[in-house]
Amino acid sequence: MADTAEPVVCNVTHWRGTPVFALPSLGQYLNRIYGATFIQGKGFWLFPAYYPVFENVVHDIDLVVPGVRYTDKALEHIASMRELHEQVNNGEVVYGDDFEFVTSPYAHQEEALKFALALPRCGIFYDMGLGKTKIVVDLIRHEQKKTLVLSPSVGVDVWLRESEVHSGGALNAVALKGTAKKRAKMLDELSRDADIIIVSYDTAKREHDNLVDKFPYEMIVADESHFLRGHKSARTKCAQSLASRAHRRVILSGTPSLGNPLHLWGQLAFLAPYLPAKDFWTFRKRYCITGESSNYRLPAKVRKNMIVGFKNLDHLNTKVQKMAVRRKKEDCLDLPERTIQDIHFDIVGDQRGTYNKFVDSLSVELENGEAYEVANAAVSIQKLLQVLSGFFIVPPPNICDGCKHIAKCVDDGVKPYTKRCHVQKKAPDTKIQDLKSNPKMFALEEQLDGILAEDRNKCIVWGWFRHELDMIEAMLKKKDIGYLRIDGSNSTKGSEYSQKFNEDPTIKVWLAQVSTGVALTLTAASYMIYYNLPYDLGSYQQAMDRNYRIGQERPVFVYRLVCRDSVLEYVAASLSQKKNIADTLTDVINCITCKYGLICMANGVQPFQEGCRYKTKTARVRIKPKKL
Repeated sequence: MADTAEPVVCNVTHWRGTPVFALPSLGQYLNRIYGATFIQGKGFWLFPAYYPVFENVVHDIDLVVPGVRYTDKALEHIASMRELHEQVNNGEVVYGDDFEFVTSPYAHQEEALKFALALPRCGIFYDMGLGKTKIVVDLIRHEQKKTLVLSPSVGVDVWLRESEVHSGGALNAVALKGTAKKRAKMLDELSRDADIIIVSYDTAKREHDNLVDKFPYEMIVADESHFLRGHKSARTKCAQSLASRAHRRVILSGTPSLGNPLHLWGQLAFLAPYLPAKDFWTFRKRYCITGESSNYRLPAKVRKNMIVGFKNLDHLNTKVQKMAVRRKKEDCLDLPERTIQDIHFDIVGDQRGTYNKFVDSLSVELENGEAYEVANAAVSIQKLLQVLSGFFIVPPPNICDGCKHIAKCVDDGVKPYTKRCHVQKKAPDTKIQDLKSNPKMFALEEQLDGILAEDRNKCIVWGWFRHELDMIEAMLKKKDIGYLRIDGSNSTKGSEYSQKFNEDPTIKVWLAQVSTGVALTLTAASYMIYYNLPYDLGSYQQAMDRNYRIGQERPVFVYRLVCRDSVLEYVAASLSQKKNIADTLTDVINCITCKYGLICMANGVQPFQEGCRYKTKTARVRIKPKKL
């Protein structure tokens, strides 16, 4: 530590609109202070001075720089932040004298608005359907700051409509979409007068530089912030880069984490890079327990460092609670009752035979005599779920076996059927083999006939694979049932279609891939059917709440089509217990294909722990799913 004759002076100033403490350059030891940033070429350090992290900084400065002298301005700022702390604790944060709501808020919406007014960096983790968009529109009106909103593509038009409704037309909101040429023209002509620019995460990656150069936003919002879970993804990196330009930052999500602390890294780093930890790997080490995997296909280094558990979650929870407000739907709204029921079906004939072939050897013989081998848990589950839906997708042939380029391709990361492939640059057309029997479709028809017998009823039907939607669509056409279909090819029309679904009495069915079930309101339907279940808990929960939100006045019924004793039963049970199968597969834990899976789940047996059939060492037991 440097030996100084004069006391070190700490001042408070603003950096890009953010209040910061400033200290002269005394050496690298100052990086021990919370949120430290050294400004190259300026010769001083900056530290966050906003509520609530200012206390962490003041504590560290006093510890690292004994005898530090705060300027009068800095002392006044600290006093004002401590007064704000008391106001937040006592619920005394107030709006400006001239602020009036355009649309009346619920109590939970007022609570979140006051929270966001006090915290320039905050998360609003409200369940789906609690009106998070209105909260932010009111925040923008109150603060009168130009705002950039990042949203899933399906939510862009929703934001546009909600901005108009909740501001009474006072806010000029622009949805940045269309061709590159159209987007460029919009930025040139409209950005100067826009109060809000709404852009999808994917478009933001393409327009990053133009947004920074042409739209002087001071606030940024990440809607459905769980889209930023991947720390390496270009989407997360782009969002964090755009966030660095704004003082006020807000993240919104009903499902910020599905039990995995790593889901929070990108979201917290969006608010401020120092909030989660100094970097992702420090964060991972602090909250994750690693062990050895038995998957010999993985590189040795990766195999020895797989995540097998979590730790210090109470510490992480405390950190998140300081920066975010969390509310459950049942605590805020008096919604009608929702009933979730499993409708069971049994498979027969060629469907049962094909399913059991997959189970028996994790391979299946195609009609031409070729054998298709299932290589891992994720692929095997997908194939088994496809068979339970009455078909399976035949992948392109394996062109790598015996190829003379295989060793070099592995080293260079070249994948088959890509531009760098030495054998074939493009994959052949996908082949789909339909099975003769499909009791699941009969179960769906039976449920729909009963639901739509009453004229006022409407129903949401979720599928996973596009071919499932194709089969259901053919059935709806045959029965002359009005419907709207949403899949990955037209998901940007979700907002437009949802309005039509809610208002047009002739449209009875919303048919969609479960992955598109975000940022939509479908309260005209009081019935919902999962033709297939995703093994991603986030997608399942998002889709589940599309019609169970503000505006729903009738009791809601959710039906899940489940085959007894199959992997689908395990998926259904896991989702009911809020377990994320996607993480299970990613972590190379084959619980979902294990015949003891449901028993372990009921008895609370955790993977790799006492009672688990799997071993923590490399010699793991290989257990197959049950035959039907």
